[in-house]
Amino acid sequence: MKIATARPSVSLLPALLAALVITAAPAAQAADGWQWLPALNDPAWKPDATLALTGSRIDPDPGRSANAWGLELALQCGLMQTPDRRIRTHLNYSHASREGTRFDTLTLSPRYTVPLGDGLSIGAGPSLGLFRVEAPSAARTLPGLGLAAGLNWRIGALLTGVDVGWHGTRERGGLDQDPLTVGAKIGFSF
Repeated sequence: MKIATARPSVSLLPALLAALVITAAPAAQAADGWQWLPALNDPAWKPDATLALTGSRIDPDPGRSANAWGLELALQCGLMQTPDRRIRTHLNYSHASREGTRFDTLTLSPRYTVPLGDGLSIGAGPSLGLFRVEAPSAARTLPGLGLAAGLNWRIGALLTGVDVGWHGTRERGGLDQDPLTVGAKIGFSF
């Protein structure tokens, strides 16, 4: 059984790839100063964590769109870091329900983040996801690989922003998702 949805816009995928290349180019030039396990090896490493409530629109393919809510935890990446310390890891959980079908999503996205000034930053990177789809006739957990990008604005401890992400999932037992997700968030730094 396939859950019917609309196909994400083809023109958006090249834009996501371009954003990834543009934001990652400075990191490639400084590759020799990368740090491995900075959370353990760098006394100057700090998590610089943010926690945010999220609202998003999930547009799976195939299937119908659904509104979702969730939580996002973002922090400086503790596994690897560029010399300019610009990799932030985003861990996001979201939940949606529509016409008897539930969607629970967990994504992990390390993003190279570029400050734009006045608390504004943009970041992009790869994303791993697990997508739990529970339809009336079947339930499956689908792994996914994709891209994510976001624009964030921090004012003191307050954080707000928008994110977009796309994941290709592997069909299992007649269920597939391939979701395009567009969302907004509001939270705080601690």
